[in-house]
Amino acid sequence: MRKKILIVDDEPEQIDFASTVLEENGYIPISAMNGVEGMEKVMTEKPDLILLDILMPERGGIGMYQELKHAEETKNIPVIIVTGVARGEHFENFMMTQGQDIPAPQGYIEKPMDPDAVLKLVSDLLS
Repeated sequence: MRKKILIVDDEPEQIDFASTVLEENGYIPISAMNGVEGMEKVMTEKPDLILLDILMPERGGIGMYQELKHAEETKNIPVIIVTGVARGEHFENFMMTQGQDIPAPQGYIEKPMDPDAVLKLVSDLLS
């Protein structure tokens, strides 16, 4: 059975790139342009994994991530953060959840995305 991957990003070219890479490798890509639309797709499409951008209009990735990890029906969906925010101390502070008990994302990929890195992480998390 092919796995569904939800790509949540406000940049259409990022969605197109990730969708192409995933589809060419046997996955079913689903997309959303912000966290509000992303949560709607999570509830209707039931993805197996989420590629989530952080900085987006209407509802950013941090808010969506917090909502995902608080809800019983979505807390176990693996999330890979895909962002232009450099990883390190500032990123870790940026991802802090105001003292909430929320686990760290299962993966992190910097933009521009390396297709091999995306596929390896997705494969590792879904196997």
